[in-house]
Amino acid sequence: MNGYQPFQLMTVLQNGGGGGAGTPLDTRYSECISVQGTFMMALQNHIAKAKEEIKARKEAHTKRQQEDEERKKEMEREIEECAAKEVKMIEQVKRERAEVAELEAHVLSLEKQQASTAENLHRREEEIEELKKDIFQRKGVLSRDKEVLETHARRTAREAKELQDALGWTIEGIQKDMLLFRFTHVDPVEPEKEFNVVLDVSSRTYRVTSSTPLLGTLPTLLEELNETRQFYVFVRRLREAFRVQAEEERRYKGGGLVQG
Repeated sequence: MNGYQPFQLMTVLQNGGGGGAGTPLDTRYSECISVQGTFMMALQNHIAKAKEEIKARKEAHTKRQQEDEERKKEMEREIEECAAKEVKMIEQVKRERAEVAELEAHVLSLEKQQASTAENLHRREEEIEELKKDIFQRKGVLSRDKEVLETHARRTAREAKELQDALGWTIEGIQKDMLLFRFTHVDPVEPEKEFNVVLDVSSRTYRVTSSTPLLGTLPTLLEELNETRQFYVFVRRLREAFRVQAEEERRYKGGGLVQG
């Protein structure tokens, strides 16, 4: 068969790698295995690095897409905000223009008023001078009238005092919103005996806070006063009620003595 002699690889290896008849065969098997292992390890490292790089690039690409999407949304928001601001600025400019026009009209009106005021100022000054003269004259008249009134007031006060003494009636304020009505010459037997009532006028409805002596008809008199608001009628009837009560008490006491 063309001088070819087949052989088994395992047989050769088992025989020390010989080529038959004890001839050694240099296969460098161990070195080949070592190189192959180194190659496989380098290949696996390369593949692992390639996978990591692909993964990293994919993640980076995904991240860039997300960032681009976020930037896109942010730009859209900014565009919308700018558009809204532009609309507001346009409206603000319109308002400011209207305000400027209004102020200009107001200034023009003030200038016209100022011109008119300047024209009226001189006339007003003349009127003031006339008023000063009139006031000076009126002060003289008032001063004379005041003297007359003071004289009349002194005479009236003296006459009122004489009248109060004659009638035996005085009224005075004893504290805030409190009036004291004091009567004398009520009882002819005891002309100096005092009869008095304190009236509270702090509200629309008057109240009696005290009465000396106690007067049985006082509630009726007070009710009439609150209805009519006629003080002098109240004072007159109050004095009369004290007089009648004093007379009745004296008759009662006199009758009791007779019965005893």
